[in-house]
Amino acid sequence: MLVVGVLLALTAALCAGGWVLWGRGGDSTSKPDADRARPADAIRETVETPPRTPEGGTAAEYVDKPLKEGQTASAKGTWATEKIVAKGIVNVVRGFRIGDSEKVWQLKFPGPVCAVTRHVSVDGRTAVAFSGERPKKTDTGEGDTAPCDRIAVFDIDTGRKLWDKKLPGEAALAMGVNVTMTRGTVVAVSGQASVAYDMTSGRRLWTDTSVSKCADLGYAGGRGLVALVRCGDSGDPEFRVQKVAPRTGKTLWTYKVAASIKGVHLASSSPPVIAVAAGDLTSTNLIALSDDKGRQRGTIRLEGDRYVHGCDETFSAEVERCTGVVVGKRQLYMATKPREFSPETSRGPVANEIVAFDLATGNTVRKFDARPGRPMFPLRMSGDKVIAYREAATAPSAAVSLDPDSGKESLLLLFGEDEAPEMNGLEPPEVVYEHGRIFLAATSVTRSKGDGPQQWVMRGFESSG
Repeated sequence: MLVVGVLLALTAALCAGGWVLWGRGGDSTSKPDADRARPADAIRETVETPPRTPEGGTAAEYVDKPLKEGQTASAKGTWATEKIVAKGIVNVVRGFRIGDSEKVWQLKFPGPVCAVTRHVSVDGRTAVAFSGERPKKTDTGEGDTAPCDRIAVFDIDTGRKLWDKKLPGEAALAMGVNVTMTRGTVVAVSGQASVAYDMTSGRRLWTDTSVSKCADLGYAGGRGLVALVRCGDSGDPEFRVQKVAPRTGKTLWTYKVAASIKGVHLASSSPPVIAVAAGDLTSTNLIALSDDKGRQRGTIRLEGDRYVHGCDETFSAEVERCTGVVVGKRQLYMATKPREFSPETSRGPVANEIVAFDLATGNTVRKFDARPGRPMFPLRMSGDKVIAYREAATAPSAAVSLDPDSGKESLLLLFGEDEAPEMNGLEPPEVVYEHGRIFLAATSVTRSKGDGPQQWVMRGFESSG
């Protein structure tokens, strides 16, 4: 159990294996209102513009009641719109008004929120899976259990639950459920069952509960829909990646992963990018596929622990992972592992780099050097640019925009390390950049002996101009 400032926790977590949140390729124009011209049920691809001044102040914060000593609580889900930032903790999602941090709504579920999607629709909807009953004590008394058996869609701005449904098939535990979204469609995998719902009405579009030698493990959403399928037993699996028509469930193409691969994760649905583990369960390569036929394009070697890709995160059963990999239309971006730094060597080598790879060839096409002691990590695409988080322990941290064509870095937001809250948790915080604001949020919280009277869960920063 570590009790550390958020920014220091970010550095430690990245060095331990990577975690950076969010990031799917974007086709948006450079207009700040690009999303407004798209359908309301399309997946949001916000294009950011620089604020009037980069100096940051508090945008919103969430301080919860302290847990009991030794208690740990899950805090799944962080979403932001232009007006509201929403944060999940245990079985509740709360919405806070940006500007004064007032709690404006609360959405409570019978049991804990057990799976979330990072995707948000253009009009501010997202989905969560939850337990329809209160957790029960196990026979051994070592913890609480509850089936993850329901799914809901809610409006982030209002907190209104638009619909909820019971997932088909036998109820699965939280580690067996995956949720994602693509245009107009919410898709979930629960145990052996796959199901898709209309995003607006909750009407079931298609489902697959058949028992066979092949089963869906999960889907990647966003601009498209891609399924990860495992055939055979877990000791000697065969994996397939399939592009799926969201409204019908029809398979459009299938890519058969090599037999030697022991694990697969989905980094992006469109362009399709997968992470594969050859030899053991640690990801060794990223493979780009063609969007039209699923043919293999470029391959990127991950070179041991050189890159912070986030594909092998712990405490997660998600297949739509690789949270440190940001995929654009033609290129893919990853950060290298941060290097050691001390003030005495501040003129030494760069802290790390964000590397751009060509999806067609797998070759390196550009590197963005971070400043000494200030490693950078990509968060997501913003049109044809990359938004990155620049962490610093002894100077203001920042959000920056990187231009892959010119190699130019532009400052978006600055905020100091003394403004960051202390958080207790088993996992590193999430980082979300949306509408010119950056939010740092816990993914789980715990209370250790001697902790203070407040439990920080989330804090956001915005331009003070």
